[in-house]
Amino acid sequence: MAVLSTKGIYGLLALFEIMKASEVSPITIKEISDKTGISKNYFEQILNSLRNAGIISSIKGKNGGYFMAKSPDEINFLDVFSALETNFMISNIETKNSVIAHFLEDCEVKFKGIFDMPLSKLNDFEDKSKEYLNFII
Repeated sequence: MAVLSTKGIYGLLALFEIMKASEVSPITIKEISDKTGISKNYFEQILNSLRNAGIISSIKGKNGGYFMAKSPDEINFLDVFSALETNFMISNIETKNSVIAHFLEDCEVKFKGIFDMPLSKLNDFEDKSKEYLNFII
């Protein structure tokens, strides 16, 4: 069972590109698609969901594109996955057994707590990935 679908993962890819570009100017879907190798059509769906959730904004026109609606410090991964994933939870099965119900509720809280960190944390992972790209010849 996959917890995150491609929609959630590709949403992170798009947001990472938007975060980097937002420091300079808006980024177009084509630019995001070119940088990630993922279909523009699929990104349109993802970016619409993120815009509807207030995570990103867009400007139309020649110099238009997508940009962060809030600081990456104000958005957490849970916000992103909740906007993109249909059922972002461990289980949607309800039980009349109160012991199991409480267990599942506790798991749900802990599961969502994992993603309760700011989107700006991606910068730490970028720094970490650059450490592995240093080749000495």
